[in-house]
Amino acid sequence: MHAPGRIALIVSVALASATTSAANSAGDEKGLRFNSAGVLDLADRSQKIAGGRAVEVGELAAEDAAEIFSAAEVGEAQAGLRFSDDEFGCAKPSRKCSLEHERKLLEGAAAKRDGKRLTITPASGTPLVFIDWTVAATKSADGDDETHWYLGRMPANGYERVEVQFDHDAPGNFLINPQSGKVAFVHNGADIAAASPDGRLLVTFNMLNPPVSLRVAALDAAGPRLVLQCEAPESSERMTPVFKGWHDAAALDVVFEIGEQSKSMVRLATRLVRKVDGWQLEASDAARLERLRVACRQEATAP
Repeated sequence: MHAPGRIALIVSVALASATTSAANSAGDEKGLRFNSAGVLDLADRSQKIAGGRAVEVGELAAEDAAEIFSAAEVGEAQAGLRFSDDEFGCAKPSRKCSLEHERKLLEGAAAKRDGKRLTITPASGTPLVFIDWTVAATKSADGDDETHWYLGRMPANGYERVEVQFDHDAPGNFLINPQSGKVAFVHNGADIAAASPDGRLLVTFNMLNPPVSLRVAALDAAGPRLVLQCEAPESSERMTPVFKGWHDAAALDVVFEIGEQSKSMVRLATRLVRKVDGWQLEASDAARLERLRVACRQEATAP
């Protein structure tokens, strides 16, 4: 059920209020979805930080580069947002077992299930409605469906988490601010989606689908919101980002592999660091990284 799909989710997203998002979801027979108005779709490569500032590129210390190169790769399965089957721990996954485990999580939570409708009620704002739906296959078209599971609150930041399982793609997660009801979507079954140790930041990107496109969102009291984006143009020279994990709560490590898997492949170690006055990109070969036209932009104001 969780075999990673590699379908790019390219949609047009406008960050609206949670009230607008909830109103749209309540009136839609398919409920709130990743492309509903007001949902911050972090799987969407086309998003830009309006009025953002360029991120400066600096040299990474040799000892830091060596540490990053030697670190183990953090893949999709280790990135941190576990699937419902893993969270529920059913010996033999089934809807009955999942419902029993979900029921325990719903006790005392600002969430409830009514058959195929899962409702999350933030402290302020309109309830968010997620609906399980099925479209039967016909002679001329494949069927389709979506199923949702409440996974409780994220331990570090308190955001509510709802998994959506797609019939034709890998699962994703809705991350919901429990106070405002603002929503972000991450395609954690096909993308890297990893929260920082304190839960206040989340990085997401796809390793296999070029060109390079990496996004970092803030999952704080005012979030979710996009605070950093890094991208590179399509090139004949393949560049693959390899996630090496969060160095600490304010820095993450990525190795860029340039070229094919061979002795001639070039590897660049990078560290994205969130400082008091904004982000900085440090690279083991800053000049080479700039020649590859890797560029990052950050929110207009300092964190």
